[in-house]
Amino acid sequence: MTKQDALDGMQKAKDERVLRNKEILKTYGHSKGFTQKQWNMVEIKVKGAGTKGKNHSHTKLWNYNNSGVKIYKTSTDLFR
Repeated sequence: MTKQDALDGMQKAKDERVLRNKEILKTYGHSKGFTQKQWNMVEIKVKGAGTKGKNHSHTKLWNYNNSGVKIYKTSTDLFR
């Protein structure tokens, strides 16, 4: 098989794909997007937080960051 034979075969396959796609468009028409109602019905599975990470982020991390207001002395307070 030469390079020209390979190129001819690729072009023939491309032409067949184009014709097949044109036939599909004639039969079924162009594709249409979802309506808002159909889009809302689509359920997408997403990765959720594990129980340990969820427990940490909902309680322990909140309690750590919400431990109260800390008062720091400024440099001007040190020299009075």
